[in-house]
Amino acid sequence: MDNNSANTFTEPTSDERLLAMLSHLSIFLGGIILPIILWATQKDKSKFVSFHSLQAIFYHLAFAVIIIVFVFFMVFVLLVSGFGLSGFANSGQSGEMPVFMIIVMVVLYGGIFLLAFSGIGYAIYLAVKSYQGKLIKIPVIGNYVYKKVYGTNS
Repeated sequence: MDNNSANTFTEPTSDERLLAMLSHLSIFLGGIILPIILWATQKDKSKFVSFHSLQAIFYHLAFAVIIIVFVFFMVFVLLVSGFGLSGFANSGQSGEMPVFMIIVMVVLYGGIFLLAFSGIGYAIYLAVKSYQGKLIKIPVIGNYVYKKVYGTNS
């Protein structure tokens, strides 16, 4: 936060910090429902909670879209390689799984694991920072949400 936004930001109460933290930790507690409820009930009462709950809503949506796109891409690659359309399938009758499919499956599961844990880890980071009373902006999403809630650019 810089000096330009200092005049629009007031120190959040401990309740506001707790609600902001819960909106980010909702990734463990049912995803997008809790931030929507927090935003709807707190949007007129607390700009701090409104900012963090809106960010959490957009973050959860973006996180879900990234995972879904990754899974569809990897399933497409598996289907293409499995039907032999790419020329990587094993043409022998030995019944063994083609090496390419094994590599693609390892990348699929490794990628999902990496995406899931990095996304959850970033949500935990945001929760900790919001509980400290900070306005941490998520790249791309943060500036839009800040402008919507506080009415100015940072």
